[in-house]
Amino acid sequence: MLGLNLRTLETPDIMLVGFVGGTGGASSFMRELAAGLQARGLRTRVVVPAWEGTIALADSAARLGVSVERSESLKMERDWARSILSAARFIRRHRAPIVHYHLSDDYLEPAFLRAMNLMRPPRAFASMHAPYARSGADDEIRRWAREAPRHFRRVICVSRASRARQIRNGLSPALTTLIYNAVDVARFGSGEASIVRRGLPTVPPDARLVISTARLEEQKQPLAAVATFAQVAAEFPDVHLVMVGRGPLEAATHAAAEAAGLGGRVHLVGHQINIPDWLAAATIWLLPTLGEGFSMAVIEAMAAGCTIVSTRCAGNDEVLVHGENALLVPVGDVNAMAAALRRALSDGSLRARLGASARAGAQRYSMDAAVDQHLACYGLASTGVGSSERTCDVA
Repeated sequence: MLGLNLRTLETPDIMLVGFVGGTGGASSFMRELAAGLQARGLRTRVVVPAWEGTIALADSAARLGVSVERSESLKMERDWARSILSAARFIRRHRAPIVHYHLSDDYLEPAFLRAMNLMRPPRAFASMHAPYARSGADDEIRRWAREAPRHFRRVICVSRASRARQIRNGLSPALTTLIYNAVDVARFGSGEASIVRRGLPTVPPDARLVISTARLEEQKQPLAAVATFAQVAAEFPDVHLVMVGRGPLEAATHAAAEAAGLGGRVHLVGHQINIPDWLAAATIWLLPTLGEGFSMAVIEAMAAGCTIVSTRCAGNDEVLVHGENALLVPVGDVNAMAAALRRALSDGSLRARLGASARAGAQRYSMDAAVDQHLACYGLASTGVGSSERTCDVA
């Protein structure tokens, strides 16, 4: 076993290190996991790159009592040698009995992996949050598969697709395990819609809202969301589209809404910290995503009992079932997405059934259960952790 347990080390220091941008699902999960571990009496520390986006992560984590350090050493340089030196500096200065890396790609940064070869820190843990396989990185993937067993006790994958991909990449099945992302189900199921309504003064109080809570970037397809809404807007004049989030396609999304003559009915409200309130206000929750690792946003929408309209893609296909807890359409099919949105807006009983099923299904992805599963992986707990598929024993 790992050599640490709750009897011999009452408050072990668990450091969560994220190669994350600050506003995506991996960042959210780190924040929620740290809060859950702290609730068990364990000291945690979250360390992320000192990028602009991680300022919001630090602010939101502080509201949960979680401290986030924004480190310059995690900002990988363009220069290979400087990147290795920066990573080595980080490894030397940041130590803990348990270190858990959270990666937004299919492998650890090559320069950081090289620094680990030089510094030889104790073996850590890694969670893979990549939404889909990265192309054009064969050398990095081969290096990762070759060296991961040397540096990691377990590689945690957040979906079955992610685990299968890691095994195809060359990792031993024994090194990998599946622990789904999770959320605080109670918190996301207790939002207050009136708070959001007060923040949308130009929207009629009786308007229905189609809400998207996703970054405005290519993966999440915000332009497809606008195109979908444009197809049904004339049929449902009481409906408005609200997009919660920021990203590189923000200006393009605004321009697309204006070009469609929907500037007054498409609202880009930027980054928001009170996501449960926005979900509570949603008549429909919309996500035309290209692919997911295992979407935190989807689980949040489920916990809020939203009527979900999304794509049938890797990641989503492990939690969303068409006609049962969501309406799903092929990736990239705007016409099908519009048809699904039209169907949901037209049928209140369908919305009620899908929302109730989604809320019930979200209980499978509670943060409390995920904390148990991570403690089992760390070697700090061995009971109450669910099925063998979703937990691991650390040898």
